Amino acid sequence: MTDTIVSKRSCAIGRLRLFRFRNYVETTVHLGPSLNVISGRNAQGKTNMLEAVATLTLTRSPRTGTASDLMHWGDEQCLVEAAVSRSGGDSVLAVRFTRDPGTARVSRATSVDGKPCPARRLLGVCPVVLFWPEDLQLVKAGPEGRRRLLDALLTQLDPRAAAHLLRYRRILQQRNALLHRLRADGHGADALPGFSRELAHHGARVAVARARLVTQLAPLAAEALGELSSGGEHLSLTYAPSHDGSCSDDDTTEQELSAALRDRQPEELARGVTVVGPHRDDVEIGLDGRAARTAASQGQQRSIVLACKLAEMRFVGRSTGIAPVVMLDDVLSELDHERRGRLVALLAAGAAGQVLITTTETLTGLDGFAGACRYTVQSGTVRET
Repeated sequence: MTDTIVSKRSCAIGRLRLFRFRNYVETTVHLGPSLNVISGRNAQGKTNMLEAVATLTLTRSPRTGTASDLMHWGDEQCLVEAAVSRSGGDSVLAVRFTRDPGTARVSRATSVDGKPCPARRLLGVCPVVLFWPEDLQLVKAGPEGRRRLLDALLTQLDPRAAAHLLRYRRILQQRNALLHRLRADGHGADALPGFSRELAHHGARVAVARARLVTQLAPLAAEALGELSSGGEHLSLTYAPSHDGSCSDDDTTEQELSAALRDRQPEELARGVTVVGPHRDDVEIGLDGRAARTAASQGQQRSIVLACKLAEMRFVGRSTGIAPVVMLDDVLSELDHERRGRLVALLAAGAAGQVLITTTETLTGLDGFAGACRYTVQSGTVRET
């Protein structure tokens, strides 16, 4: 059984300051290095606190693609700042979003220890693993959640892949806008080949990095499922690109993706949207050689989700030598007693470093953690209890 990561090193969020973020006007919270339980009724700000940590460490919100949503109602800026402790030394990370009153455009500024820096400098400083309630539908729901899991890891652990992913998203947005215009009036056709070349170049490198990551995660997830369930099921993860190809290397995949874009261009022009590329790829989850989406029971599906999340935690730990900060947003209440107990035991045994759990109910069975800090959130105000 693999309860621990390779290294006992960990990072932790110490002081967390939120200014005009979501429903928080201004608050500072001092979190503990081990377990932090954040309680409160629904719609009080518990999830917003976890989102703030994720937005800072990932430099973008995992819950919204619209930065203005992060700002307190009626305000033109918001700030998340945190003191991060790790074996290499302490740092103060900050991200600020500011809205221009004239254009309504939102800009982002990031800093380390008060010095402005590119957003990429924050990535991987304090690795995080997120576990939202919707992640429990990872097996059954559409591919977006499965792609998001991969991209969150790549963003933190692979700077090269993160750069290609960022560029791919921007080109995809521009290419879709062009296709929409071509569908409407036919203007701008000369620009399409250039966008297609750029999309294939960056998209191929994203797809190859994702496929490589799935290959590394698969045995960890299979092992974790064995720990979580008493059955002898075999779990498999396979990257499934939206174009024909194996995603084995950058150059070959670029050629294959370019060919797919050429072949699908009539369809794209008719629909006004890009129909092939990493934004349409998926991860196929198999259980004993069959598609888990249809073959697995609801209980098995939840065990598979937990196994994938444990694989994510362990992969971060083995890749960086640092146990990640793990955030569970009201997830434990969605699990039966047995699965909840096994997940908590594995987290306490070292699968995670610092743990942040939100809940609307009283949690029990947390004795395995070395000390716990408890907080109550009410209307954007946090109180240590």
